Amino acid sequence: MSILKLMHKPLQVHITKLARKNCTLKYGDDLASLMFEFVKNVEPENVNEPVKTVFQRFVDRFRPKKEFSINISSDDKSNFFVNSNLRVGRHNFVSQKHPFDFAETLHTLKGFRKTVEMTRDDVLERLGEFNRLRHGLKKNLFNKNS
Repeated sequence: MSILKLMHKPLQVHITKLARKNCTLKYGDDLASLMFEFVKNVEPENVNEPVKTVFQRFVDRFRPKKEFSINISSDDKSNFFVNSNLRVGRHNFVSQKHPFDFAETLHTLKGFRKTVEMTRDDVLERLGEFNRLRHGLKKNLFNKNS
């Protein structure tokens, strides 16, 4: 039995061009830039990376990566949505779009954090379904060959 080790990448927040445009039209340039900064700093970044040897960097190049990103999008009616994307190795799990109020992020991040947690739960539920399906298929294949 081998243990799969994953290389964690830092959290990334992507904001679409339409969301930027709608936010600047609705709230103005100053408030829009403040809101974008609040959204991008939803989780503190880990600035202290440990020093790696040449061998560790070589192994990390071939190790499957785990990357979690948050996407903020908008529609033509200036409604804002959040969805999450979890990429583990070659598999990609995307959550549903959840609406949120962008103006509320300027006063407090509670609503935005709650929405991000809902998208994370959605992604983890999809990952759990994938794992149950994968293990069920392996079990069925093993029992048929016996």
